Amino acid sequence: MPNDEPRWRRYLRFWRSDPAADVDDELRFHLESRVAENLAAGMSADEARRAAAERFGDVHAVERSLASLTRERETVERRLAWGQVIGQDLRYAVRQMARNPAFTAVAVLTLALGIGANTAIFSAVYSVLLRPLPYAHAGRLVELREGAQGGGSMNVTAGNYEVWRQRAPRFAALGAYWYGAYTLTGIGAPQRLFGLEASADYWRALYIPPALGRYFGPAADLPGAPHVVVLSHALWTTTFASDPHIVGRMITLNGDPYTVVGVAPAAYALRTTAPEIWVPLALTPAQRDEHADHELTVVGLVRDGVPVSDAVRDLTAVQHELAHEYPRGGIDGSIVATPLRDSVVGAVRPLMLVLFGAVGLVLLIACGNVMNLLLARAAVRRKEVAIRSALGAARRRLMMQLLTESVLLAGLGGVVGIAVAALGLHALLRASPQGIPRLFEATLNAPVLVFAALVALLCGIVFGVWPALRATRLDLQQALREGSRDSTSAVRGSMRTVLVIAEVALSLVLLVGAGLLVRSAFALQHVAPGFDPRGLLTAQVALPAARYPTDSSTMEAFERIREAVQAIPGASSVALVSRIPIVGLGMDCPVWREGSNTNIESGVDANGRSATGNYFSTMRTPLLRGRTFDASDLAGSAPVVVINETLAHWLYGSADPVGRRLAHCSGGNPKWREIVGVVADMRASGLAEAPPNEVYYPTTQMRLSAMSLVIRAAVPPASLAPAVRSAVAGVDPELAVSGVSTMEEIIARSMATSRFTTMLLGLLGLTGLVLAAVGIYGVIAYFVSQRAHEIGVRMALGATRRGVSLMVLRQGVALAAAGVAIGLVASVAATHALAGMIYGVSTHDPATFLGVAAVLLLVAALASLVPAHRATRLDPLDALRGG
Repeated sequence: MPNDEPRWRRYLRFWRSDPAADVDDELRFHLESRVAENLAAGMSADEARRAAAERFGDVHAVERSLASLTRERETVERRLAWGQVIGQDLRYAVRQMARNPAFTAVAVLTLALGIGANTAIFSAVYSVLLRPLPYAHAGRLVELREGAQGGGSMNVTAGNYEVWRQRAPRFAALGAYWYGAYTLTGIGAPQRLFGLEASADYWRALYIPPALGRYFGPAADLPGAPHVVVLSHALWTTTFASDPHIVGRMITLNGDPYTVVGVAPAAYALRTTAPEIWVPLALTPAQRDEHADHELTVVGLVRDGVPVSDAVRDLTAVQHELAHEYPRGGIDGSIVATPLRDSVVGAVRPLMLVLFGAVGLVLLIACGNVMNLLLARAAVRRKEVAIRSALGAARRRLMMQLLTESVLLAGLGGVVGIAVAALGLHALLRASPQGIPRLFEATLNAPVLVFAALVALLCGIVFGVWPALRATRLDLQQALREGSRDSTSAVRGSMRTVLVIAEVALSLVLLVGAGLLVRSAFALQHVAPGFDPRGLLTAQVALPAARYPTDSSTMEAFERIREAVQAIPGASSVALVSRIPIVGLGMDCPVWREGSNTNIESGVDANGRSATGNYFSTMRTPLLRGRTFDASDLAGSAPVVVINETLAHWLYGSADPVGRRLAHCSGGNPKWREIVGVVADMRASGLAEAPPNEVYYPTTQMRLSAMSLVIRAAVPPASLAPAVRSAVAGVDPELAVSGVSTMEEIIARSMATSRFTTMLLGLLGLTGLVLAAVGIYGVIAYFVSQRAHEIGVRMALGATRRGVSLMVLRQGVALAAAGVAIGLVASVAATHALAGMIYGVSTHDPATFLGVAAVLLLVAALASLVPAHRATRLDPLDALRGG
């Protein structure tokens, strides 16, 4: 029977089997055999075919059955064949790596460094930015703030919050809270606790099953309800030794009894300042009618199936009504809704992304070095590849073999890299500051390990493809004739040159970033805080309202505490202030000068602090005009304030403000106070923040239940800490002393994040610099080996060793110069990401850019010295014979 199969189909079958065609061939063979037998038996041609068909049965069913069996068999055979091929390639790759242990070790360690560093940083990024919040409905949670007249946003008033709850049905829960501090007594020494006064809906919105007991409900969130408290997991495990019978136990907070109703799980510790206790918010009727005091933080849980935008739009309509009903509330009728995840971690997102980008650059530099190694190795194996090609190995098969080797190298690099990541993550967590939320949860969990595996696989494929392509693209006859000499060295050399230039450029970007942060840290070290931090000790004391219910009792207690601490040997001066500088603002609200309109838009924000008259002398803050507080500034006398230099300039310019009056935090019913003095600015929220407007009140005219002691010591201040605690206990043993620290330690903590970022970028920059230097050395050494014959000719013709050395050095420096030029351009764009992290230096600081460029060129010259020295040691005769 003639074969009518198309030619193209027969051609394709050389490459890939066709089960249908195979079945057709098989059936055709059997039918023709039966027809031939029938013809031999004397049948006519038609009878022979009909009889053969009848005897064979349902041809189509047999075709389908045979085709299915054929496909299954071929699938199994293909898998077995692929398994055998991969097994062969892996065994061959292992043998090749064992024969070149130095090459293998350098490549694996280089990749391990890059993959390990990326895995460690990714574990932090995953924990901080990517890991879902632990709440039951995390995707539907938003933090809600009120848009402020004049721009910005504010916390929510208790009155507006109550209206929201009644008129915003698209929210399943609107939880509210404000911060509070409590003194726990009756269990060892008095202990100051950071807590939240939270509404019952707080638990509905931010729900996680309790570790023990329950959370409090609406009945406990009413004024006059029995006091209940929920403990944090950390407080339960430390102070109460994980007591399993803690639920129902009575504890004393601020002198009042509270019943423990539950223990929250550890997952609630999302933020670094995680609450230690929760008590009911229990808003009073007067608070529910308050529409001007913006103190509540509100978290909304949008109903299931309702888009967040729709719920916020409805709430905005309610807010417009409130702005119309309460025009003096300071709101503009808008709502600022932020996904809760962004609220928790949004502030550190730029830092984490910068670190992740920096470590990615290190990985690229490492992979560039490994690619250089693979290119050099491909040149050495040129004859081997040529012989295998001559024996019939297809190019695809050779590429698979080479790619298997690069992927295996990357896999080993990934395995070692995980060990590097474990060490790096441990060091990262130990060195990290406290201000990064959720960083403490970072581990090498399953998503992080999958990331490491993908990075290793990607490195093996991406940086193995080009060397494999170059190694298998060769002129067979020429390659066999030239042996191991690399006739395409120029081409490969160009590729290696490009890689080194790229490495230098990436290193420069890293080093410029690190250099800017170092200069920023140096600038911060020289910022004057507005006081002398040397010899200062601070401590916080809070007076429970149950024990000190009146202004006179509070002022008397604080004065007795101040006098007791003043009596400590070594304490030269002791003052009281409501909030010490550097750690943040205190009472921030508008201030007006007398004669101006006292609506919200006409005021300027100013921070208020209550302080004793000797506070400024204790801090050694200069008094610029007038006086500080004295014995005449009593509770019933004329109200007075002292302001700082920045506020004085804003209110009155160059005129003397002493004797004039202002109002602060009292827009609806302004209370005018006389300015009696002007003091120098102090940094309120850290050295990097500009001094705010500040108003100081005498403690006699502004009673607060919690104050900070500021102690100027004539001895090392930390040595006074035990005596301070004893002095406070001598006044009242039920009082807790917290936050005992020197001012220098407080300043150091305020700069911890900046130091952390500088340290990490510095380490990454140095790593990139070392890898780039290794790359330059490798390329220059390779060029020297390739140009040995040329160098021999030059020396035979009279070239001096110094001239040869300079020639090699110029080659290395030229590579670095090209990389520096590209890197400078890239750095101009990349350093914009650091704009919010640096202080006192421009992101385009010329000194940093030029200094880093000079360092890289110097390192390039040093990396080229060894191959340059080897070039001068070449024997011209040996070089000429070798060529």
